[in-house]
This record gives sequence, structure tokens and C-alpha cells, in this order.
Amino acid sequence: MEENFEKPLWHYSMREFLQLQRQEIESSMKEMLTLAVSEAKSEPPDLEDTIGMDEATKVTGLKEKSIYSKVCRLEIPTITRGRPLMFSRAELQLWMKIGRPTIAEMELKRRKGEI
Repeated sequence: MEENFEKPLWHYSMREFLQLQRQEIESSMKEMLTLAVSEAKSEPPDLEDTIGMDEATKVTGLKEKSIYSKVCRLEIPTITRGRPLMFSRAELQLWMKIGRPTIAEMELKRRKGEI
């Protein structure tokens, strides 16, 4: 159901707009996943920087349930997505410092050179 979205934004129906938004998010997520996989292959994780759920709750001030929800919604940076969840202390601190953006927002800032 591929459509050509080249008309002005205000001409889209809600359904078309949501489809366009979904396509953009999926495209961004695929790019971020590809980038993350290539970075993971090139650099071994710093074991001193890697933390688990208990330490992540202390760093962020969030409860475990909130962190799991944010991981599912791709709103918090993680090293692993399975169990056990692993986080980078530095990335969590950066995420807190710049206002808890979603992973997609962080990647956009990184590409623009703002981070």
C-alpha cells in the first residue's frame, strides 16, 4: 500500500498522515539499528560503563516498571533489549541531561552534530 506523499501536509487525510508518520519512524529505526549494529561490531562495550536495571533506576530516578515501558517504546537508550537489560551509564546521564528525549530524537540531534 505504498503511496506517493508529495502533496502539502494539510492535504493529507488523518489515515495518510499516520501512514506517512509510520513509514518515517520505521525508516529511522532501521537506520538507527544498522548504525547501532555497526558500532557494536566496531567497539566492544566498556564494561565499567555497562550497568544493569538496579543501577539504571538509581541513575534515572525511575522505577523498574517505568524503565521497561520506556524501553518498549524506544524512549530510553539501551545496550541490550533482551533480558537482562543493560545500559550505558554515560548514555543514560546524557539522556537525562538533554531532557529525556526519545532514541529517535537523540539520533537526529547526533546526526545534526548537536550532541
